[in-house]
Formats: sequence, structure tokens, C-alpha cells
Amino acid sequence: MKRTEYLAQLDKYLKKLPKNDYQEAMDYFVEYFDEAGPENEESVIAELGSPKEAAHDIMVNLLDKKIEEDGPKNTTNVLQIAILSLLAAPLAIPLALVIGILVFVFFFLTFIFAFVLAIGSFAFFVFALSTIWESLTYTLGLSIPSFLLTLGIGLLGFGLSALCALGVSPLVQFAKNSFVSLAKRISKKGTRHA
Repeated sequence: MKRTEYLAQLDKYLKKLPKNDYQEAMDYFVEYFDEAGPENEESVIAELGSPKEAAHDIMVNLLDKKIEEDGPKNTTNVLQIAILSLLAAPLAIPLALVIGILVFVFFFLTFIFAFVLAIGSFAFFVFALSTIWESLTYTLGLSIPSFLLTLGIGLLGFGLSALCALGVSPLVQFAKNSFVSLAKRISKKGTRHA
């Protein structure tokens, strides 16, 4: 395999990276080949391994770097690189398929639960508004105890609405962090067994 073939295959594996990261990685490999010179191309290719392995190493390093640099502020890049590092890991296809299905089911159920919490929050809010409205318009004229009871139930609805709303964000954050952690773990396993 020649340098141009190697870089073309590497380009194929890295082209889905964010533009800046892709350019940095390709520049690094081109510069690495340039420094080695044409007479050492074969030894450089042997040292780097296959283009897929080199791309996998770059993606794992990028994932680690992005997690340390960005923290919670730039989650789309971190998630994109995590997905790409999972896809580039040199694992057996059946194992990757099983892990992929389990990950999909876990995150699907997590986001369904977050969606149910959001709907519950909205439902409790509407219930609280209607109950307080009823207490002010209907039960106030009946008796003070019935007014206080329906007003209390309405305030309880507001509390339950706030409680459900508070559960949505941490649940989504947990799912995102779990996915990134899983991607790192699988990526590192792939390099360990290669």
C-alpha cells in the first residue's frame, strides 16, 4: 500500500468528523508521511497500522480531548465523536450488534421516560390551573373548607408539576453522560484487543 492509498482510506474513515478535527487529523498524517520521506513509507504504514485502526485511535483521542476540554457546553461534538469512535472500534460484528441494540433500547426507554415526565408535568400544571380556577369561582361560594381543600389540591398539582419538570433535565443529562461513557469504554476495549 502506498501513501496515497493509505491517506485515501484514512480520509474515508475520518470524513464524518467535525471539519476542524478532520482537517487537523489529515494534516497530522500528511505531515507525518512528509517527515518520514518516500523511502520510509512502508515502515510508517506498518507503524501506524491499518487506516481503520489509525482512524479509531484518532477518534478515541479526540473523544478524550473533547470531554476534557468542552465539558457540558459542547455536547453535539462529543456525542458525534462518541458515535464515530464506536463505529470505528475493531469489534466483532455480532458483539457490536448486540451492544448497539442494548444501547438503543436503554436510551430509547430513557428518553421515553423523560417524555412521559414532561407530559406529566404539563398535565399536572393544567390540572392545578383548573382546580385553582374552580376553587376561586365555584367552591368559594359554597364554604371555606371546600374552598381551602380545592385550593390545596390545586397547589399540590403545581408541586407535582414542578417535581416532574425537575426530573426531565437530569434524566436526559444522565442518558447523555452514560452514552459518552459507554462509547469511551467500548472504544478502549477495541484498542486493547487489537
